[in-house]
Amino acid sequence: MFDYLRGVITKIRANTLVLDIHGVGYLLNVPVNLLNKVHLDEEALFPVHTVWREDSVDIYAFENDEQKLLFQRLVSISGIGPKMAMAVLSTLSVNEFRQAVMENDYNLIATAPGIGKKTAQRLILEFRNKMGEDTELSALLSPPDEKIIDSDEVYQAMLSMGCSANEAKNAVTFARKQLGDKASIEDLIRTSLQYLKGGPIS
Repeated sequence: MFDYLRGVITKIRANTLVLDIHGVGYLLNVPVNLLNKVHLDEEALFPVHTVWREDSVDIYAFENDEQKLLFQRLVSISGIGPKMAMAVLSTLSVNEFRQAVMENDYNLIATAPGIGKKTAQRLILEFRNKMGEDTELSALLSPPDEKIIDSDEVYQAMLSMGCSANEAKNAVTFARKQLGDKASIEDLIRTSLQYLKGGPIS
């Protein structure tokens, strides 16, 4: 219903704020770390996501569109509701979540309240599986400074094994970062495959 809301912040609470828009106060659920970046009586614009229920309408607001997209992809996973998704966003920045997915660091995600290690592992696996078919998610989670060219031998090997272009680039980027420039092609392929399977990287 709403893509964003712009107004004046009139109340700041533990994990919510009130945004006055033409005399109407909208209660917004926000990540805790966002509260440190806003002030009373200032005008602000927030990307928002609305959750409709039979007995309520909840509005979730975010620092930027990246954070909003991550929230939307989190709640699309079975068993992950808005409360748990906000716990993740309140604990980790988008960059930290990206790093956790790239490095299979479920312990980092498990630092969010209510997220156990098994749930964290499932989140990483779900996000990796979605990256090949979800272009917005792939752009969000792909390292911005790493580029894999089409002539890359490891990248081509991954494509020949049936990986999509996004899956192959993400996996090879991770493997090269993990093993370094002097790694053999065989080791890079092995680590790339382990990355896609969501298993431990040895």
